[in-house]
Amino acid sequence: MSNNLIISIGRQFGSGGRLVGKALAEALGFDYYDNELLSLAAKEYGMDPEFFKMVDEKSDKSLFLQRFEEYFSGGFWANNGLTNDRLFQMQSDTIRRLAEEKSFVIVGRCSDYVLRDNPNCVSIFLHSTDKDRVARLRERMPESESSSDEKIIQMMRLADKHRANYYNFYSNKTWGQSSTYTLSIDVSALGVQQTVEFILHFLKMKFPEKW
Repeated sequence: MSNNLIISIGRQFGSGGRLVGKALAEALGFDYYDNELLSLAAKEYGMDPEFFKMVDEKSDKSLFLQRFEEYFSGGFWANNGLTNDRLFQMQSDTIRRLAEEKSFVIVGRCSDYVLRDNPNCVSIFLHSTDKDRVARLRERMPESESSSDEKIIQMMRLADKHRANYYNFYSNKTWGQSSTYTLSIDVSALGVQQTVEFILHFLKMKFPEKW
């Protein structure tokens, strides 16, 4: 096993996970992976990246139901072995390969579970207040699109539900539960930049030999 350092970030929708992840990767000089991983995994297997979106965290349908339907349908996916489980395994293999090659920051993808046996993987869960999440999501919306706070909160809850279903299904652990992760951080308490500084300080204490 390599000595590469992997930072795996789980996050509530709108909590600033990508902002923290990208800033952390830049500060460390590491590569950053999020949606990019889907394209990378697809390229490795000579497949269309659209296939990998079927096992993305945004899956609207119960993953158990999808597995049930794939098994009994006898359709394209079942006949060609391209089930959600198989696609998830391909993505996981790509994560493990990357961990052998380099240090990086990765957001989502059940990466903490995939690398659960890697002592150099630090898992972090980021959460935030509804108020801050709504404000952050509103900033990302086009000026032409207007939504009430209630509608944005509803969207947040749905996105979090999808992420939890995905994570819990494949990991047999509990998404968002503090005991699941090395660190659980309230981004609202520190802000994005100070959250990055906090994580950097933690890494220097946990892995003094790497600095």
